[in-house]
Amino acid sequence: MDKLKIKLRYIISSLLVLMLTITIIPAQGSSLYDEQRQTQQKIQETERALKEKEAERQRALKELNQLNSSINKTTNEIELLDKKIVILEQSIAKAEKDIEEKEIEVNERSDIFAERFKQSYQVGQVSYLEILFQSSSFSDFLTRFEFLKRLIDNDNQLLAELQAEREALEKKKQELLVSQQNMIKTKVQQEQKKEQLQIASNRSQELVRQLERDKASYQKALDDLERESKLIEEEIRRLQSKGGTRPSKLSWPTPGFTRVTSNYGSRVHPITRVKSFHTGIDIAASQGSNLHAAASGKVLFAGWRGAYGNAIIIDHGGSMSTFYGHLSAISVKAGQEVKMNEVIGKIGSTGWSTGPHLHFEVRLDGEHTNPRSYLGI
Repeated sequence: MDKLKIKLRYIISSLLVLMLTITIIPAQGSSLYDEQRQTQQKIQETERALKEKEAERQRALKELNQLNSSINKTTNEIELLDKKIVILEQSIAKAEKDIEEKEIEVNERSDIFAERFKQSYQVGQVSYLEILFQSSSFSDFLTRFEFLKRLIDNDNQLLAELQAEREALEKKKQELLVSQQNMIKTKVQQEQKKEQLQIASNRSQELVRQLERDKASYQKALDDLERESKLIEEEIRRLQSKGGTRPSKLSWPTPGFTRVTSNYGSRVHPITRVKSFHTGIDIAASQGSNLHAAASGKVLFAGWRGAYGNAIIIDHGGSMSTFYGHLSAISVKAGQEVKMNEVIGKIGSTGWSTGPHLHFEVRLDGEHTNPRSYLGI
């Protein structure tokens, strides 16, 4: 009797432990799913903030480049003004020298004219009028008068021309001085403009540096979240069902759309343009078309998955899982049981994507493998 009681007690204890284990694992799994969903939501928010910071940085860089271009242009204009001012100063100096020489020439001509006029009116002690009145005839008088008139007119014309040249030089000098003053004024304005542009450029440079610091902070936060997500994923994988029969064949997840645009294996990423390993296949499909479960199983994850956008992971037993990325909509939730060919979401282009398509993966014990081996293609 005692042996029977002991045996019954052992059986009941074993059943309790088994029941407790069965209860704990789904609860732990559900908690992990919630934690993973929250982490992925944080990743999505951080990626969005990172993207916004990068957009701000690009705008600030564009503004900075425009400011620096304006500074360079203004600097070139100032240098050109300096050269023009130097040329004007040389022209003004030359004009002043020409005016001085012309004044000397005018004064010399005036002295010569005065001396000639004096000599013309007084040869020895005889006045110029006496010379005219000493004419032998009226015709001789007219000849002498015309000669004296031409001599005086010629001297007057010469003086007038010299004076006109001097005045023209003076006028040219004044024009050059006005041009010089205008250029100096323009140069001062350009220097003030350059100073303001430099202040704006310094502010813009500081903004760019701050945005780069912010971007680095967001990137670090994103890296930390990605690491956290990976740890949670590894824990989910550890709890993943290893029992049951692994499906030997999977159903095509996008009926009506069979064109594979990127195969499993090494490739150049269409966005980053960096050579990397493609862990699944990409199937081209229409935006919003139905996505079907490749086999029956339990949804391990349904939510945002970083570069893969909206994504779903389904555990099919036997340590096999399938992954569906870039979805426009998700119709299932973590912990939900699904049947083969059941609609689980919609095709889209979320995350890092160049157009509507499905990124499809098959994983065995958490390691990716070529999906073609199970899709019969």
